[in-house]
Amino acid sequence: MLILYYSNSGTTARAAQHIQAKTNGKLIELDINPAYPTEYDLVTEISKQQIDSDTHPQITNLPDLTDEKTIFIGFPIWYQRPPMFVNTFFEQSDLTGKTVIPFATSMSTPMSANTAFLEEMAENSGATLQTGFLANSNDTIDHYLSDRALLK
Repeated sequence: MLILYYSNSGTTARAAQHIQAKTNGKLIELDINPAYPTEYDLVTEISKQQIDSDTHPQITNLPDLTDEKTIFIGFPIWYQRPPMFVNTFFEQSDLTGKTVIPFATSMSTPMSANTAFLEEMAENSGATLQTGFLANSNDTIDHYLSDRALLK
């Protein structure tokens, strides 16, 4: 099991670390190029520009996924959708036969708002895309993992 994530403010990082502790999966923070600024107003401006121009930033440390069966992909929700680097993940990865479980953090947007975007991204990837979940609290994460028998 592998947990890939990007975190701008630390919230998604804490969720990813909790998933790792509960599943004993490998944990990798994704490096995005160009890097997102940490200041909120700037990151929202950049993310909106990427959406409008359909820009898919590079992931510079995407690992070899050959031996992975289940891959969590974690991200903050920006503009009621996954950041554009999530497109890059599906484009750059050989996900044939893999199960991909998205998790996200947002205080205002439900995970269901991301479903259509994620389904489109995964459509030709060979992955089995699971329904994702908002990872805003440890209780929510634990409930999701328990319901799917993913706890260590």
